[in-house]
Amino acid sequence: MTKSTSTARVRLLSPSTMGRSNRSRVLQLLLQNGPTSRAQLARALGVNRATIATILQPLVDDGSLVEGDAVAASPSGGKPARPLWFNQHGAELGSIRIASTRLMAARLGMDGTIRTSGERVVDPSWPLDRISAVLVELAEECFGGRSLLGIGIAAAGMVDTSTGTILSLHLAPVMNGFRVAELLSSRFATSVTVDHHPRVLALGDKWFGLGRGMDHFASVYTGEALGMGIVHDGEVFRGFKGAGGEYGHIVVDLAGATCLCGRRGCWETVATTGWLRERAREAGLPGAGTTTCAQLAEQAEQGVAGAVELLELYADNLVIGLANNEHMLASSTYIMHGDVVGGGERMRLLLQERLARNAPHRDDPPVVLLDTSDDDTVLLGGGGLVLSSELATAV
Repeated sequence: MTKSTSTARVRLLSPSTMGRSNRSRVLQLLLQNGPTSRAQLARALGVNRATIATILQPLVDDGSLVEGDAVAASPSGGKPARPLWFNQHGAELGSIRIASTRLMAARLGMDGTIRTSGERVVDPSWPLDRISAVLVELAEECFGGRSLLGIGIAAAGMVDTSTGTILSLHLAPVMNGFRVAELLSSRFATSVTVDHHPRVLALGDKWFGLGRGMDHFASVYTGEALGMGIVHDGEVFRGFKGAGGEYGHIVVDLAGATCLCGRRGCWETVATTGWLRERAREAGLPGAGTTTCAQLAEQAEQGVAGAVELLELYADNLVIGLANNEHMLASSTYIMHGDVVGGGERMRLLLQERLARNAPHRDDPPVVLLDTSDDDTVLLGGGGLVLSSELATAV
Protein backbone atom coordinates (compact mmCIF):
# COMPACT_ATOMS: atom_id res chain seq x y z
CA MET A 1 0.00 0.00 0.00
CA THR A 2 1.38 3.43 -0.95
CA LYS A 3 1.30 6.21 1.53
CA SER A 4 -0.26 9.33 0.08
CA THR A 5 1.33 12.72 0.60
CA SER A 6 -0.53 16.01 0.87
CA THR A 7 0.19 18.64 -1.77
CA ALA A 8 -0.96 21.48 0.48
CA ARG A 9 1.75 23.99 1.26
CA VAL A 10 2.32 25.29 4.76
CA ARG A 11 3.47 28.90 4.72
CA LEU A 12 5.47 30.54 7.47
CA LEU A 13 4.85 34.17 8.37
CA SER A 14 7.32 36.30 6.45
CA PRO A 15 9.06 39.24 8.14
CA SER A 16 6.97 41.63 6.02
CA THR A 17 3.73 39.93 7.07
CA MET A 18 4.71 40.12 10.73
CA GLY A 19 5.68 43.75 10.23
CA ARG A 20 2.27 44.60 8.76
CA SER A 21 0.51 42.83 11.63
CA ASN A 22 2.58 44.69 14.23
CA ARG A 23 1.98 47.98 12.45
CA SER A 24 -1.76 47.29 12.55
CA ARG A 25 -1.68 46.82 16.33
CA VAL A 26 0.30 50.01 16.87
CA LEU A 27 -1.98 52.10 14.63
CA GLN A 28 -5.09 50.77 16.35
CA LEU A 29 -3.58 51.59 19.74
CA LEU A 30 -2.96 55.14 18.53
CA LEU A 31 -6.56 55.46 17.38
CA GLN A 32 -7.78 54.08 20.68
CA ASN A 33 -5.66 56.28 22.96
CA GLY A 34 -5.04 59.44 20.93
CA PRO A 35 -1.61 61.09 20.47
CA THR A 36 0.91 58.77 22.15
CA SER A 37 4.67 58.77 22.54
CA ARG A 38 6.93 55.93 21.42
CA ALA A 39 7.72 55.14 25.06
CA GLN A 40 4.01 54.90 25.93
CA LEU A 41 3.35 52.66 22.93
CA ALA A 42 6.28 50.43 23.88
CA ARG A 43 4.99 50.06 27.44
CA ALA A 44 1.43 49.33 26.30
CA LEU A 45 2.61 46.63 23.88
CA GLY A 46 5.31 45.18 26.11
CA VAL A 47 8.20 45.79 23.69
CA ASN A 48 11.24 48.05 23.69
CA ARG A 49 11.40 51.49 22.08
CA ALA A 50 13.72 50.25 19.34
CA THR A 51 11.01 47.83 18.17
CA ILE A 52 8.40 50.58 18.14
CA ALA A 53 10.76 52.85 16.21
CA THR A 54 11.32 50.14 13.59
CA ILE A 55 7.56 49.70 13.16
CA LEU A 56 6.64 53.39 13.00
CA GLN A 57 9.60 55.12 11.35
CA PRO A 58 8.44 54.34 7.76
CA LEU A 59 5.11 56.02 8.56
CA VAL A 60 6.91 59.07 9.96
CA ASP A 61 9.21 59.19 6.94
CA ASP A 62 6.33 59.11 4.44
CA GLY A 63 4.37 61.74 6.38
CA SER A 64 1.52 59.48 7.54
CA LEU A 65 2.42 60.19 11.17
CA VAL A 66 3.89 63.37 12.65
CA GLU A 67 5.52 64.16 15.97
CA GLY A 68 3.85 66.72 18.20
CA ASP A 69 5.48 69.24 20.47
CA ALA A 70 7.63 67.82 23.24
CA VAL A 71 5.77 67.11 26.46
CA ALA A 72 7.62 67.87 29.68
CA ALA A 73 9.15 64.88 31.41
CA SER A 74 7.57 63.57 34.61
CA PRO A 75 8.80 64.89 37.98
CA SER A 76 10.82 61.70 38.35
CA GLY A 77 12.91 62.75 35.35
CA GLY A 78 13.44 61.36 31.89
CA LYS A 79 13.59 62.64 28.33
CA PRO A 80 10.66 64.85 27.18
CA ALA A 81 8.25 62.80 25.03
CA ARG A 82 7.01 63.77 21.58
CA PRO A 83 3.59 62.21 20.98
CA LEU A 84 2.85 60.73 17.55
CA TRP A 85 -0.40 61.36 15.70
CA PHE A 86 -1.81 61.18 12.20
CA ASN A 87 -0.79 63.94 9.82
CA GLN A 88 -3.85 66.16 9.38
CA HIS A 89 -2.37 67.59 6.17
CA GLY A 90 -1.23 64.32 4.62
CA ALA A 91 -2.96 61.76 2.44
CA GLU A 92 -6.65 61.11 3.06
CA LEU A 93 -8.85 58.01 2.86
CA GLY A 94 -11.70 57.53 0.40
CA SER A 95 -14.76 55.52 1.40
CA ILE A 96 -17.81 54.39 -0.57
CA ARG A 97 -20.90 52.36 0.25
CA ILE A 98 -22.81 50.68 -2.59
CA ALA A 99 -26.31 49.36 -1.88
CA SER A 100 -29.19 48.47 -4.18
CA THR A 101 -30.88 51.89 -3.98
CA ARG A 102 -28.30 54.14 -2.35
CA LEU A 103 -24.71 55.24 -2.87
CA MET A 104 -22.70 56.99 -0.16
CA ALA A 105 -19.19 58.40 -0.15
CA ALA A 106 -16.92 60.15 2.34
CA ARG A 107 -13.41 61.52 2.51
CA LEU A 108 -11.71 60.79 5.82
CA GLY A 109 -8.65 61.91 7.69
CA MET A 110 -6.17 59.23 8.70
CA ASP A 111 -7.61 59.39 12.21
CA GLY A 112 -11.11 58.51 10.99
CA THR A 113 -12.49 62.07 10.99
CA ILE A 114 -15.17 62.40 8.28
CA ARG A 115 -14.20 65.56 6.40
CA THR A 116 -16.87 65.52 3.71
CA SER A 117 -19.60 63.14 2.64
CA GLY A 118 -22.43 62.81 0.19
CA GLU A 119 -25.00 60.38 -1.14
CA ARG A 120 -27.18 59.61 -4.14
CA VAL A 121 -30.34 57.58 -4.64
CA VAL A 122 -30.25 55.07 -7.51
CA ASP A 123 -32.86 52.75 -8.98
CA PRO A 124 -32.14 49.03 -9.55
CA SER A 125 -34.07 49.28 -12.81
CA TRP A 126 -31.51 51.71 -14.27
CA PRO A 127 -28.86 50.41 -16.67
CA LEU A 128 -25.42 49.90 -15.16
CA ASP A 129 -23.82 52.73 -17.13
CA ARG A 130 -26.26 55.20 -15.56
CA ILE A 131 -25.52 53.91 -12.04
CA SER A 132 -21.79 54.04 -12.84
CA ALA A 133 -22.09 57.66 -13.95
CA VAL A 134 -23.88 58.61 -10.71
CA LEU A 135 -21.20 56.82 -8.68
CA VAL A 136 -18.38 58.63 -10.48
CA GLU A 137 -20.15 61.96 -10.00
CA LEU A 138 -20.51 61.32 -6.26
CA ALA A 139 -16.90 60.18 -5.94
CA GLU A 140 -15.69 63.25 -7.86
CA GLU A 141 -17.67 65.45 -5.48
CA CYS A 142 -15.94 63.92 -2.43
CA PHE A 143 -12.48 63.00 -3.79
CA GLY A 144 -11.82 65.27 -6.74
CA GLY A 145 -8.44 67.00 -6.58
CA ARG A 146 -7.44 65.28 -3.33
CA SER A 147 -4.46 63.06 -2.55
CA LEU A 148 -5.91 59.72 -1.41
CA LEU A 149 -4.03 56.85 0.17
CA GLY A 150 -6.72 54.64 -1.33
CA ILE A 151 -10.46 54.07 -1.65
CA GLY A 152 -12.29 51.41 0.36
CA ILE A 153 -15.69 50.22 -0.88
CA ALA A 154 -18.40 48.45 1.12
CA ALA A 155 -20.55 46.62 -1.41
CA ALA A 156 -23.80 44.83 -0.76
CA GLY A 157 -23.97 41.34 -2.23
CA MET A 158 -21.24 38.84 -2.99
CA VAL A 159 -17.87 40.26 -4.03
CA ASP A 160 -14.55 39.08 -5.42
CA THR A 161 -11.95 40.89 -3.33
CA SER A 162 -9.14 39.89 -5.69
CA THR A 163 -10.62 41.80 -8.65
CA GLY A 164 -12.78 44.37 -6.87
CA THR A 165 -15.93 43.08 -8.54
CA ILE A 166 -19.51 42.86 -7.27
CA LEU A 167 -20.39 39.31 -8.29
CA SER A 168 -24.08 39.31 -7.41
CA LEU A 169 -26.50 41.68 -5.72
CA HIS A 170 -29.93 40.06 -5.40
CA LEU A 171 -31.80 43.33 -4.79
CA ALA A 172 -30.15 44.98 -7.84
CA PRO A 173 -29.13 42.30 -10.40
CA VAL A 174 -28.06 45.07 -12.77
CA MET A 175 -24.89 45.36 -10.67
CA ASN A 176 -23.95 41.69 -11.07
CA GLY A 177 -20.42 41.62 -12.48
CA PHE A 178 -19.84 45.34 -11.77
CA ARG A 179 -16.02 45.89 -11.87
CA VAL A 180 -16.19 48.90 -9.59
CA ALA A 181 -12.53 48.89 -8.53
CA GLU A 182 -11.41 49.07 -12.15
CA LEU A 183 -13.80 51.98 -12.78
CA LEU A 184 -12.58 54.11 -9.88
CA SER A 185 -8.88 53.23 -9.69
CA SER A 186 -8.24 54.60 -13.15
CA ARG A 187 -10.37 57.66 -12.50
CA PHE A 188 -8.65 58.68 -9.25
CA ALA A 189 -5.19 57.16 -9.80
CA THR A 190 -5.21 55.31 -6.49
CA SER A 191 -5.72 51.80 -5.20
CA VAL A 192 -9.33 50.68 -4.71
CA THR A 193 -10.27 47.81 -2.41
CA VAL A 194 -13.76 46.27 -2.43
CA ASP A 195 -15.24 44.12 0.31
CA HIS A 196 -18.59 42.76 1.49
CA HIS A 197 -20.65 45.35 3.39
CA PRO A 198 -20.84 43.50 6.76
CA ARG A 199 -17.07 42.92 6.75
CA VAL A 200 -16.48 46.62 6.15
CA LEU A 201 -18.81 47.34 9.08
CA ALA A 202 -16.59 45.04 11.15
CA LEU A 203 -13.53 47.04 10.04
CA GLY A 204 -15.31 50.25 11.08
CA ASP A 205 -15.94 48.73 14.50
CA LYS A 206 -12.40 47.34 14.74
CA TRP A 207 -10.52 50.50 13.75
CA PHE A 208 -12.79 53.27 14.99
CA GLY A 209 -15.80 51.91 16.89
CA LEU A 210 -17.12 49.54 19.54
CA GLY A 211 -14.75 46.74 18.51
CA ARG A 212 -11.51 48.62 19.21
CA GLY A 213 -9.16 46.51 21.29
CA MET A 214 -11.17 43.30 20.73
CA ASP A 215 -9.67 40.27 18.98
CA HIS A 216 -13.00 38.44 18.69
CA PHE A 217 -16.39 39.93 17.79
CA ALA A 218 -19.08 39.93 15.10
CA SER A 219 -20.66 42.97 13.45
CA VAL A 220 -24.24 42.18 12.45
CA TYR A 221 -26.15 44.18 9.83
CA THR A 222 -29.95 44.05 9.97
CA GLY A 223 -32.51 45.60 7.65
CA GLU A 224 -33.65 44.72 4.13
CA ALA A 225 -30.73 42.27 4.06
CA LEU A 226 -28.90 40.41 6.82
CA GLY A 227 -25.20 39.78 7.26
CA MET A 228 -22.30 39.37 9.67
CA GLY A 229 -18.69 40.45 9.54
CA ILE A 230 -16.50 38.30 11.78
CA VAL A 231 -13.27 39.42 13.45
CA HIS A 232 -11.43 36.30 14.63
CA ASP A 233 -8.00 36.40 16.27
CA GLY A 234 -7.80 40.08 15.35
CA GLU A 235 -8.38 39.55 11.62
CA VAL A 236 -11.52 39.90 9.49
CA PHE A 237 -12.57 36.50 8.14
CA ARG A 238 -13.08 36.56 4.38
CA GLY A 239 -12.68 33.15 2.80
CA PHE A 240 -11.25 32.51 -0.67
CA LYS A 241 -11.26 35.78 -2.69
CA GLY A 242 -13.79 37.19 -0.22
CA ALA A 243 -16.42 34.57 -1.05
CA GLY A 244 -17.00 33.65 2.59
CA GLY A 245 -19.21 35.41 5.07
CA GLU A 246 -22.61 35.12 3.35
CA TYR A 247 -24.20 34.45 6.71
CA GLY A 248 -27.60 35.74 5.63
CA HIS A 249 -27.83 32.67 3.40
CA ILE A 250 -27.16 29.98 5.96
CA VAL A 251 -30.21 27.71 5.89
CA VAL A 252 -32.26 27.73 9.09
CA ASP A 253 -35.45 26.04 7.76
CA LEU A 254 -35.30 23.40 5.02
CA ALA A 255 -39.03 23.84 4.40
CA GLY A 256 -38.93 27.61 4.67
CA ALA A 257 -39.73 30.38 2.20
CA THR A 258 -37.77 30.78 -1.00
CA CYS A 259 -34.99 33.35 -0.68
CA LEU A 260 -33.97 35.85 -3.36
CA CYS A 261 -30.85 33.71 -3.83
CA GLY A 262 -33.08 30.83 -4.98
CA ARG A 263 -32.60 28.57 -1.96
CA ARG A 264 -35.17 27.74 0.70
CA GLY A 265 -35.17 28.82 4.32
CA CYS A 266 -32.18 31.19 4.41
CA TRP A 267 -31.70 33.20 7.60
CA GLU A 268 -32.65 36.31 5.58
CA THR A 269 -36.13 34.90 4.97
CA VAL A 270 -37.03 35.08 8.68
CA ALA A 271 -35.17 38.08 10.09
CA THR A 272 -35.22 41.03 7.66
CA THR A 273 -37.56 44.04 7.47
CA GLY A 274 -39.39 42.39 4.55
CA TRP A 275 -40.25 39.40 6.76
CA LEU A 276 -41.08 41.73 9.68
CA ARG A 277 -43.58 43.73 7.64
CA GLU A 278 -45.28 40.62 6.31
CA ARG A 279 -45.72 39.30 9.86
CA ALA A 280 -46.96 42.74 11.00
CA ARG A 281 -49.62 42.65 8.26
CA GLU A 282 -50.70 39.18 9.33
CA ALA A 283 -50.96 40.40 12.95
CA GLY A 284 -53.01 43.43 11.88
CA LEU A 285 -50.53 45.89 13.39
CA PRO A 286 -50.96 49.57 12.42
CA GLY A 287 -48.52 50.87 9.79
CA ALA A 288 -47.50 47.31 8.91
CA GLY A 289 -46.23 48.22 5.45
CA THR A 290 -43.43 50.36 6.88
CA THR A 291 -42.81 48.56 10.18
CA THR A 292 -39.35 48.89 11.68
CA CYS A 293 -37.92 47.55 14.92
CA ALA A 294 -38.18 51.05 16.42
CA GLN A 295 -41.86 51.28 15.53
CA LEU A 296 -42.55 47.76 16.80
CA ALA A 297 -40.76 48.42 20.11
CA GLU A 298 -42.82 51.58 20.56
CA GLN A 299 -46.03 49.66 19.88
CA ALA A 300 -44.94 47.03 22.40
CA GLU A 301 -44.45 49.77 25.02
CA GLN A 302 -47.94 51.10 24.25
CA GLY A 303 -49.47 47.65 24.66
CA VAL A 304 -50.61 47.29 21.03
CA ALA A 305 -51.96 43.75 20.61
CA GLY A 306 -49.49 41.43 18.91
CA ALA A 307 -46.52 43.82 19.06
CA VAL A 308 -44.73 42.17 21.99
CA GLU A 309 -45.08 38.71 20.44
CA LEU A 310 -43.72 39.86 17.07
CA LEU A 311 -40.81 41.73 18.67
CA GLU A 312 -39.87 38.58 20.59
CA LEU A 313 -40.16 36.44 17.45
CA TYR A 314 -37.89 38.88 15.57
CA ALA A 315 -35.31 38.52 18.36
CA ASP A 316 -35.66 34.72 18.35
CA ASN A 317 -35.09 34.54 14.59
CA LEU A 318 -32.06 36.81 14.71
CA VAL A 319 -30.56 34.76 17.52
CA ILE A 320 -30.66 31.60 15.37
CA GLY A 321 -27.76 32.89 13.27
CA LEU A 322 -25.91 34.48 16.20
CA ALA A 323 -26.09 31.28 18.24
CA ASN A 324 -24.91 29.16 15.30
CA ASN A 325 -21.88 31.40 14.97
CA GLU A 326 -21.29 31.27 18.72
CA HIS A 327 -21.14 27.47 18.50
CA MET A 328 -18.71 27.61 15.58
CA LEU A 329 -16.42 30.58 16.27
CA ALA A 330 -17.33 31.82 19.76
CA SER A 331 -17.19 35.47 18.73
CA SER A 332 -18.50 36.36 22.20
CA THR A 333 -19.46 39.97 21.37
CA TYR A 334 -22.12 40.91 18.80
CA ILE A 335 -22.26 44.52 17.63
CA MET A 336 -25.68 45.13 16.08
CA HIS A 337 -26.21 47.63 13.27
CA GLY A 338 -29.16 48.77 11.22
CA ASP A 339 -32.84 48.15 11.91
CA VAL A 340 -32.66 46.40 15.29
CA VAL A 341 -30.75 49.31 16.84
CA GLY A 342 -34.03 51.26 16.73
CA GLY A 343 -35.47 48.78 19.22
CA GLY A 344 -33.17 50.21 21.87
CA GLU A 345 -32.41 48.61 25.19
CA ARG A 346 -35.55 46.47 25.09
CA MET A 347 -34.44 44.75 21.89
CA ARG A 348 -30.83 44.49 23.05
CA LEU A 349 -31.89 42.66 26.20
CA LEU A 350 -34.16 40.33 24.23
CA LEU A 351 -31.27 39.42 21.94
CA GLN A 352 -28.75 39.03 24.75
CA GLU A 353 -31.03 36.89 26.94
CA ARG A 354 -32.01 34.59 24.08
CA LEU A 355 -28.45 34.31 22.83
CA ALA A 356 -27.25 33.33 26.32
CA ARG A 357 -29.85 30.53 26.39
CA ASN A 358 -28.98 29.20 22.94
CA ALA A 359 -25.18 29.58 22.97
CA PRO A 360 -22.77 27.10 24.59
CA HIS A 361 -22.82 27.60 28.35
CA ARG A 362 -19.53 29.17 29.42
CA ASP A 363 -18.44 31.27 32.39
CA ASP A 364 -19.09 34.51 30.50
CA PRO A 365 -22.22 34.62 28.30
CA PRO A 366 -22.12 36.45 24.93
CA VAL A 367 -22.62 40.21 24.95
CA VAL A 368 -24.85 42.20 22.56
CA LEU A 369 -24.04 45.87 21.82
CA LEU A 370 -25.94 48.41 19.70
CA ASP A 371 -24.14 50.75 17.28
CA THR A 372 -26.20 53.92 16.90
CA SER A 373 -24.05 55.45 14.13
CA ASP A 374 -24.52 52.86 11.40
CA ASP A 375 -23.93 55.01 8.30
CA ASP A 376 -20.86 56.61 9.85
CA THR A 377 -19.51 53.20 10.92
CA VAL A 378 -19.64 51.70 7.44
CA LEU A 379 -17.98 54.79 5.95
CA LEU A 380 -15.32 54.62 8.64
CA GLY A 381 -14.98 50.95 7.75
CA GLY A 382 -14.13 51.96 4.19
CA GLY A 383 -11.28 54.00 5.68
CA GLY A 384 -10.31 51.01 7.81
CA LEU A 385 -10.24 48.89 4.66
CA VAL A 386 -7.70 51.29 3.14
CA LEU A 387 -5.60 51.32 6.31
CA SER A 388 -5.71 47.52 6.47
CA SER A 389 -4.64 47.07 2.86
CA GLU A 390 -2.19 49.94 2.49
CA LEU A 391 -0.57 50.40 5.89
CA ALA A 392 -1.26 47.56 8.20
CA THR A 393 -2.44 44.05 7.39
CA ALA A 394 -2.70 42.24 4.07
CA VAL A 395 -6.32 41.78 2.93
